Amino acid sequence: MRGAVNPRRAALTAATASVAVLAGILPGTPSAASGPGGAVALAYTCAFSTGDGTGPAAGTTDSPTPTAGPAPSAGAPVTVEAAVTVHQRYPATGAVGARIQPGPLTVEVALDADAAGAVLPAGATSATAEASLTARVTQGGSTADALWPGLRAAATPAAHGLDLTFTGEAGALSVTAPGTVRFDAGRLDLAVHAAGDATTPPDTPTPTAEPGAPGGTPDGTGTPEGAATTAAAARPAVTAAAERTARTAAGLAVPAAGTGGLTAACTPEPGQATTLGEVTVTPAASPAAPAPTGSTPAAPGAPGGTTGTGPTTRHGTIALAEPPHSGIDTCPPPPTDDPDQDLLDSLPRPPGSFFIPVAKEDRQAECTFLTGLSNVGKLGGASVVNDLNHHPALTNVTQTGTWIGFQEDGSLYSEFDSVATMQLPPGPSTFLTFGFMPTSAVMTLTQVGPLTLVIVGSSGDDYVTTTTVYGKLQLRLSHIEVNGTPLDVGPDCRTVEPLDIKLLGIDLSNTAGGGGVIKPTDYNEISGGPLYQDELTIPPFTGCTAHGDDVDALLTASISGPGNSLNLIQGPLCIPSAFLNCDPEIGYPTPPHR
Repeated sequence: MRGAVNPRRAALTAATASVAVLAGILPGTPSAASGPGGAVALAYTCAFSTGDGTGPAAGTTDSPTPTAGPAPSAGAPVTVEAAVTVHQRYPATGAVGARIQPGPLTVEVALDADAAGAVLPAGATSATAEASLTARVTQGGSTADALWPGLRAAATPAAHGLDLTFTGEAGALSVTAPGTVRFDAGRLDLAVHAAGDATTPPDTPTPTAEPGAPGGTPDGTGTPEGAATTAAAARPAVTAAAERTARTAAGLAVPAAGTGGLTAACTPEPGQATTLGEVTVTPAASPAAPAPTGSTPAAPGAPGGTTGTGPTTRHGTIALAEPPHSGIDTCPPPPTDDPDQDLLDSLPRPPGSFFIPVAKEDRQAECTFLTGLSNVGKLGGASVVNDLNHHPALTNVTQTGTWIGFQEDGSLYSEFDSVATMQLPPGPSTFLTFGFMPTSAVMTLTQVGPLTLVIVGSSGDDYVTTTTVYGKLQLRLSHIEVNGTPLDVGPDCRTVEPLDIKLLGIDLSNTAGGGGVIKPTDYNEISGGPLYQDELTIPPFTGCTAHGDDVDALLTASISGPGNSLNLIQGPLCIPSAFLNCDPEIGYPTPPHR
């Protein structure tokens, strides 16, 4: 039963709290102009094979539900047709030598029932997947293949065809000459993980249930009156069965036992327009550096890619940027702070609910990355929070306790409490004060008290899982420049009181309309997702002096007030003790659109 909330949900929520706070106070800048957008529909041909290079594997006895059409036995790759739709936006213009950043990617891949039945193993009822898209970049006679890896699709039903929605980030590039830069869709590589039922194979020991996990009780034995175990003792051993249990509780696809992963090389069918977008590049403000000689660079691993430079033409060269990587594969020690007890005491719970604490010495390290946008009402724009291209901060979280109770309808009430820390470095921001005056500043956020995360769910058949992040951060401003002229605001320029943070994450996968599938719009503590705060108030400023003159009123008039919001995305949660989402590195989330 996947009704109860997984205890790890609390950890992920904490990460969001910190990022949200930062986003809410950043001054905004107007969004960059957007070029061609919308959907580009394409026909692809995909050659599927198993992870060992053979065709799809046959089903197994613990995956009883067949898909449409029998899966072929292992053998030669199976070729099927796929409908692919790419959603992406591009800046309207760029400059020679400057970074050109395509917008985040959404790639929809649809296989009809016959195609899905031909490639998926028998018994597969759902699937998750990863993908990489190769884009052909062209400017005049210069071309380069840009590889955009790391696209991920959430669990999707597979009984009546397979519709995968991938999201991810596109790499940046620069060019050495003016002219139109065109992006075309190329090869699409897929890795599909089929899933059957969530039953643990008979020959695999059943792991101990975590406190409050589906089918579990406070002591992990099935007896509510038993003594509670620690979180460390309750975590299952890292076995295939443990992974299946964790995936089931988190709403992720469970690999069908005995079947391998599927890979596919997909290519656009000839004779169709594949253009995703175009960017008009203008001359740089200063003379561009001489174009290098050699061969045209391509993305590492891209078809024909090299480490050198390519033939120079009068159109210049195209230089591709490596996609951002965290390079981090583990978490710092778990936070030692306690959550806001007064806040937790104020939350409504069913009568008779009981609390299972996690001792500080038993807390588990869990961490993630968050990024997003701060939308500032007075400035009419958005500013990036925790920029993934510039040494982003890691959010450190840990679960501190679980509440269990029974609601009036007999369903199980589950609440998971966590605490989070994130030491955000000072961040520069540029914006237009009063809509016309270019202003830059360095913002520093200091955590005031704990960041408290609360995840509430149920065991019923139709319920919403809600994650809320509470906290306070003090905002300080320094190194302000107005139209290039320094404005000395002193060492103690700050808001009169901390910002009140209340981020919300909603998971509708357990509702009647959710169908048990975690969609990109759902927030899940394991896989990540969107967190938001629709109404954030920035308090007035105080302590801001410029050469003895009080400039509190100026900053308050240009920044402070209601009508601000946060739009954040959390990446996958790394849990080192469970070897989950940490290897080969902790992944970055896909930034939200402005």
